[in-house]
Amino acid sequence: MLALLKTILDIMRLRKGPDAIPHSVLLLVVVVAFWLFVDVLGGIIVPQFGGLSASGLAITLLGLVIFAMMATLDAKKARMVQMLTAMIGCSAVFGFVLILVLAVALRFQEIQPVPLLALLLVWSVMLFSVVVDGHILSRTLERPRVHGLIAAFLVFALQYYLSATFNPATAAA
Repeated sequence: MLALLKTILDIMRLRKGPDAIPHSVLLLVVVVAFWLFVDVLGGIIVPQFGGLSASGLAITLLGLVIFAMMATLDAKKARMVQMLTAMIGCSAVFGFVLILVLAVALRFQEIQPVPLLALLLVWSVMLFSVVVDGHILSRTLERPRVHGLIAAFLVFALQYYLSATFNPATAAA
């Protein structure tokens, strides 16, 4: 498990690609379980921002389906399990970081610059996660990184729009 975490961290640092993760459906199931655990943990630690919601899960799955369709259309279907494992694993680690940032921000919210710093950190982590998704996609499709980044930002924009449509209160925050 530590080797998987180290590999995911290397992917997040843009040093490795999804090909560094073994092709294993069981490993994908373990990573999905970890992602769900992080989401439930976030709902417990930071209940103000909710936990697992049907619309949030559907929007996340839509993004993964779009990425999977890109891999299928580019004839890289054999790499799909590795790509999805990398994306979901990185998403779980980013989610854990966001939980920590929000928990600290809520604990020290009375100190003036903390809410602004927390907001900047949250957006920084979210935007960097899009860069990591683009990196994973470009390595999967064997395309230049800029192609993966453009696709990842388009998927992020769609997900953000849908999230704002279904949850207008959280998009305004």
